[in-house]
Amino acid sequence: MYALYDVLRGKLANGEGLQTFPGHEDLLVSIHDHLMRLLNARQGVLEHLPDYGLPDLDMFYRELPYSEQDIAFAVKNVIEKYEPRLIQVRVQPRARDLRSCVVKMEISGRLHDGTHVRFQTLFKSNYQAQVMQPNRM
Repeated sequence: MYALYDVLRGKLANGEGLQTFPGHEDLLVSIHDHLMRLLNARQGVLEHLPDYGLPDLDMFYRELPYSEQDIAFAVKNVIEKYEPRLIQVRVQPRARDLRSCVVKMEISGRLHDGTHVRFQTLFKSNYQAQVMQPNRM
């Protein structure tokens, strides 16, 4: 199953066309692409979905390292609401690079077929999220 955004565009974010029946890899690419859009969006930007995306990360960054769990909680909540293809979501903070102010999170969960996946995610000091390609566990 593709994300609605993929279907509307008729292709994945990497430019590849959509297959009539998506395979497992297509599903993982679609979830990855949606997580990139979701975690880089800020709440309030979409009028019809005011809670789509993350809250303003500035307040979280000012209170690091104490706010890492708050960031993880916000990420988990938004994924559970807006990415239903990923279930049993867990978001764990990882070791932080104090020099570059990069917050690292590991997002893990299960697909409906039982496959466990993990996405390493970096929240950079410019508030951009970088979601790495998924690893199967």
